Amino acid sequence: MGRGEKENADVAKATKPVGKSATSFIAGSTAGLVSSGLLQPLEVVKTRMQAHRLKAGFSINKSAWATAGCVVRDEGIRGLWAGVSASCIRTACGAGLYFLLLERVTRELNTKFPASKDASQTLQGARTFAIGAASRSLAAAMLCPLTVVKTRMEYASISGTSYTGVANALYTIGAKEGVKGLFSGLGSTLLRDAPFSGLNLMMYTHMRTVMGEVAAAQGRETTSMDTFFAGAVAGGAATFLTHPPDVLRTRVQLGRPSASFVKIVTEEGVRALWVGSFPRILRRTLQQAMTWSLYEHVAKLLGGTSLSPKAD
Repeated sequence: MGRGEKENADVAKATKPVGKSATSFIAGSTAGLVSSGLLQPLEVVKTRMQAHRLKAGFSINKSAWATAGCVVRDEGIRGLWAGVSASCIRTACGAGLYFLLLERVTRELNTKFPASKDASQTLQGARTFAIGAASRSLAAAMLCPLTVVKTRMEYASISGTSYTGVANALYTIGAKEGVKGLFSGLGSTLLRDAPFSGLNLMMYTHMRTVMGEVAAAQGRETTSMDTFFAGAVAGGAATFLTHPPDVLRTRVQLGRPSASFVKIVTEEGVRALWVGSFPRILRRTLQQAMTWSLYEHVAKLLGGTSLSPKAD
């Protein structure tokens, strides 16, 4: 092989697309990290609103704006980013794992059980829902300790417990409460995340197809704004429908293992199941719009995956 041929081979090797699983993880992690860091204030406000019954002085009628104002007044603007380190780690790892599992599960399922072109829309939707729910459930179960730490750190200034960092929080909770404490709220987390991800994926793929048809009718290529819109619609709708389990998860992970839907409704009314819904829906709408847009963009840059426009 001549020198020129060798150099061309080296260049080709260096620019070879990243493996699909690695592409999915990198793209998902990047999207999760960026969206989590930017939108952490909404998560802090949501957690404080949902925990109103755990500390005197919190009212179920306190709005998101009033809650945010209290945080800024008592803790300064930095208080709105409480637990941001844990949130970024949790979301980046969670999104990376989710998209990795989503790509793998989709690929394996399509290989072993090819989708029929004659299948009804209902059957196709159910298949997509199952893939999204299964992928998120596995990721959520693996990262439950980080979810617990994120929630505790967001509420630390109210609970009076201080942590020096994510590692310290993991050690402190594990030492005091054992493995049970680190996996507290796992059931309610799965009850929230499985249907959320199933609905989110199902609605996103549908909306993405619709936006593709709109773009084609207008004689143009699908843009990042089309993807952003599809992600926003899917994320907002799925979040609203699955908010009650998030309220329960927050209560359990902040030290109320006896919390239940029945107890919350009996003591506080049905409205309590949607406490903190506004900041959470706003955060998830923006987060999912950013996540899907960034995922698609980064995935294309790295060579494409089975969920990207460059799918095989």
